[in-house]
Amino acid sequence: MSAALAGRRAFVSGASGGIGAATARALAAEGARVALAARDRPALDALARELGDAVVTECDVREAGAVDAAVGRAVAALGGLDLVVTAAGLGRFGDTASFSVEDWDAVLDVDLRGTFLVVRATLLHVRKAKGHLILLSSVAAVRAFPGAAAYCAAKAGVRAFAQVVAEENRRLGVRVTNMVVGSVDSPFWDRAGGTELAREKMLQPDDVARAIVQAASQPAGVSVDEIVLMPPEGIL
Repeated sequence: MSAALAGRRAFVSGASGGIGAATARALAAEGARVALAARDRPALDALARELGDAVVTECDVREAGAVDAAVGRAVAALGGLDLVVTAAGLGRFGDTASFSVEDWDAVLDVDLRGTFLVVRATLLHVRKAKGHLILLSSVAAVRAFPGAAAYCAAKAGVRAFAQVVAEENRRLGVRVTNMVVGSVDSPFWDRAGGTELAREKMLQPDDVARAIVQAASQPAGVSVDEIVLMPPEGIL
């Protein structure tokens, strides 16, 4: 067990699958107690049973009241929060000229608004603990992809937001890490499409989870501001 994470109290959004579930497993394996947040209650319950000592905090990250309540339940159960990972994400793709307002709003609501709401709800607790925020962005934040206007805009917003939160909180002892992640073979693509992609060449959720654990395990005097994690062949 890693001494760096033993006893840490973590809140993971998007924990019902993909990167979020892999991260929850990795944090728990290194000694952290984890609160699992997502909309899929059966998946959260199954993961909690697997981990044995996890807190289920079902919520929709798009809803401010639901996020606040979920964080409240996590803090009550864990006694505080030292580590927050925002892994909830949604992708919808199509040409800008025909892209629906509904799809635009859906992507921005989950990816950008959801990240903001989780950070806002947890930040005072993280400040109190001089803890760590880890925000999941994407290579789409720094590179434009045709058909990905909403996703690129949302993830660029997450990256910029992470940078602002980092600057606001450095001198308060809070570390903020932005994860610029390439393609990951996860249920994200089952919902978003991408059947033509070579998913076997993508990163695996466990790869991202290991990088998150590594960032979270750094000594207090080290801040990992950004991690760029890509498949070996680069952009797929």
